[in-house]
Amino acid sequence: MLESITPLFPSPLLQFKHEEAEKLNQLLLSEAEAIRQGSAGVNKSNQRGWHSEPDLFRREDPGIKELCRFIVQAVQTAEQKTSSQKEIPSQMQVMGWININGTGAFNTPHAHEGFRWSGCYYVNQPKVAEGRSGYIEFLDPRSGIQGWPVKGASFGNTKVALRPSAGSLLLFPSYLVHWVYPNEEEDERVSIAFNARYTT
Repeated sequence: MLESITPLFPSPLLQFKHEEAEKLNQLLLSEAEAIRQGSAGVNKSNQRGWHSEPDLFRREDPGIKELCRFIVQAVQTAEQKTSSQKEIPSQMQVMGWININGTGAFNTPHAHEGFRWSGCYYVNQPKVAEGRSGYIEFLDPRSGIQGWPVKGASFGNTKVALRPSAGSLLLFPSYLVHWVYPNEEEDERVSIAFNARYTT
């Protein structure tokens, strides 16, 4: 007789939605474009797309400040929901950057070492009729799972892909390797990625 099933080594993926996403996204689109006009950007995992400097949350733009507040709140919620800690540390470092992916632009597989949580907020996500444009895909961090022979078991999946809508924030442990499918639409895909860790 089965006594229990214990999920071993889970990796949480949390999804949040900003209550005033449409208003916030309009602000962020304007602020992001102004930043892009003044910067050539940097090359990281981005291919063909534009990637801002990772100091976004040092700025005083109202949309960016509100997004930072939302991210801090999301990380605190994640800590409460996924751990048994009674007291959450109060001092948090958050760094972020803008990704603007035009047609054909994508992000290669990568993780964010040295941090506790990573995530992405979707400012503009082009409408897609079919295909995988706009997907973010997470890769299984376990070694040897590719050879596991039982098919149909969800914990045997080696990758999970989803297409978040504008206004959504994804939050996940920083060790998870992920990448972004090429944008197949004419409209630009705009997102703000971030890392967070506690300093105390």
